[in-house]
Amino acid sequence: MKIYKNLENFVGILPNFSYFFSSNIISYFFSFFFIIFFARNYTPQAFGEFTIAQTVFFLFYSVSFSNIHYYLNKILSIKFQDRRKDIGSSFIITFYASVILYVILAFILAIIDIDKDLKILILILNLILISEPFSIFYSELFVRGQFKRIFKIRFFQTLIFFTIKIYLVLNQVDLIFIGIAYFVENLFFSLIVIFYFKKNGNNFSNLLFEKKHTFIILKKIMLFPIMAFAIIVAMRLDILMISKFLGSEASGFYSSASRLIIIVLLFGTHFFQFIYPNLNRLMITKNGINSIYHNLVLFSFYGGISFLFLSIFFGKHYLYLFGEQYIIALSSFLILSLSIFPALIFNLWIHKQYVLSRYGSILIFQIATIILNILLNYYFIQFFGIKGAALASLFAPIISFILVNLTNNQEFLIIAESFSLKKHKHMANIILKIMFRKKNPDKFENIND
Repeated sequence: MKIYKNLENFVGILPNFSYFFSSNIISYFFSFFFIIFFARNYTPQAFGEFTIAQTVFFLFYSVSFSNIHYYLNKILSIKFQDRRKDIGSSFIITFYASVILYVILAFILAIIDIDKDLKILILILNLILISEPFSIFYSELFVRGQFKRIFKIRFFQTLIFFTIKIYLVLNQVDLIFIGIAYFVENLFFSLIVIFYFKKNGNNFSNLLFEKKHTFIILKKIMLFPIMAFAIIVAMRLDILMISKFLGSEASGFYSSASRLIIIVLLFGTHFFQFIYPNLNRLMITKNGINSIYHNLVLFSFYGGISFLFLSIFFGKHYLYLFGEQYIIALSSFLILSLSIFPALIFNLWIHKQYVLSRYGSILIFQIATIILNILLNYYFIQFFGIKGAALASLFAPIISFILVNLTNNQEFLIIAESFSLKKHKHMANIILKIMFRKKNPDKFENIND
């Protein structure tokens, strides 16, 4: 029985996507609000220590096969009947990787000379590495299209632990307890996911932990930790280089301009993740993959243009939210707004490479982007100030994308073809169908094989 033939997870695309997207937006919003609240209630030194601990966690988390969901979502969407061995092997890979990394972290902290309390905070916060592999069963819910269920999990998780963390901050508890709250929150999410995984008719006793299959998967995803690490480096590069050349105040100005851009790009990333299982199914069946790719290019274009116009008219009002002095970042904000469309295209292209298992192409693109970003930032920041960092963020990935695809002109042709009148009409028809189709979201079935 091919499970994906009976799934209706993309029939009501608007309500399903609203569930999926809202769950992430709620989580990001409350996380951002808590960080601001935390910073205002603790000393800069305490906030700095917590930031260091979080940064260490992000670095170790990035190389713990944290992005294995790309492989798992892909394989589950095309071979759902083999989920027992694919989920089992993926769990083994992430669990052992996390344990080994945690031991390495503990060893490093034992030999370096930093504050004892900071060491304990880092170790506690990084306990998330150990609990995170148990959330891998989330992929089964995702591929089934249980977005309403995912929304409920995320909503109650966020509400409960946001309240707990606010209570801890109001009582000025030691940072260690806040670190524990983050760990328990992740553990809570994993346990709830496991509960619904079993409720779907799955039994852990039926999971297959095959050594041979595990090594086969490991060979396919060996580049995943490097790709994830490259993303973390790329995201923090501009701020670090501005801080080096212009100081921390300039970094703050630039950060105000880039925060909204990151949120918009996260929206695009979540949308591409939402349709990722269908991209895999279309790729396998050779049915309409180019058509949906064209439509996504057009959606990215109009989304980017819309945001640019909004930035031109309301950019000052947005920056005034941070304070009158932040208006100095307006030019940077507009340049970064201009980068939305190409950034969405590159994000879409990366998801396509995941579908095609061209992980080397992704890694080359990311490394080239980082190198170009460093070079352009080095010169542009010194000549143009924080505007230079925005220009580097605009040009570095464009140049990298051109270089990576120089021998593949087909990629440029596909993007160019997306803007034909025929494609515009086709996309308009799809939008009308989505708007007027009877919605029937969040359908699923229990499978007991």
